[in-house]
Amino acid sequence: MSLSLSQTPSVPVTVEFLPGERPAVRSVELAQHFGLKHKNVLRDIDDLTRKLPESFCRLNFEPTEAEVVVPASGGMRKDRAYLLTRDAFTLLVMGWNSTRAMEWKLRYIEAFNTLERAALENARSEALADGARAALAVPPERLHRINQAVRYHQKGLNCIEIGKLLDVSRDVVWRLVRQARTLGLLPASGPTSGPAAASRAARGLAQ
Repeated sequence: MSLSLSQTPSVPVTVEFLPGERPAVRSVELAQHFGLKHKNVLRDIDDLTRKLPESFCRLNFEPTEAEVVVPASGGMRKDRAYLLTRDAFTLLVMGWNSTRAMEWKLRYIEAFNTLERAALENARSEALADGARAALAVPPERLHRINQAVRYHQKGLNCIEIGKLLDVSRDVVWRLVRQARTLGLLPASGPTSGPAAASRAARGLAQ
């Protein structure tokens, strides 16, 4: 019988982090959740990595170890295992199409999505905090000029036009805009992102 996610037993999806804050899942847990033997999951990983570039495998299939129970003795042994990034997970489970597999695919995808949203929000919060701290170090008069440049920039004016309104050179405007980007008041790139853009604008006005 097909189960909806709400009917699926509440078994947690464990996501760990590789260097660089890259979320990853363990091959052992994949085997348990998808109802497969771990040796068969390893077989699929081996088949997959033989077909993929070494650089991709190095970044997305992290070798590790897993402790497993030895049925005969009840003792423990260490088997090889992997930590798989989202990309590795997606490629690996692509061919697993049972009803149970489809349920767990959705749960793992949601786990990855949740972590990525949280990481994005955290990065945004840190950027805003960094911008606020940097703004406190800017003299009030300079900050006022930066805000003026930002307002004109957001209206679509170029460095030449903003310079005329503020009675400063285009290079000064460019520095104001660059500092506004550092403070998080403007996106990281834009049409007036440097002297080259200002020169293009000047040529356009001269035509």
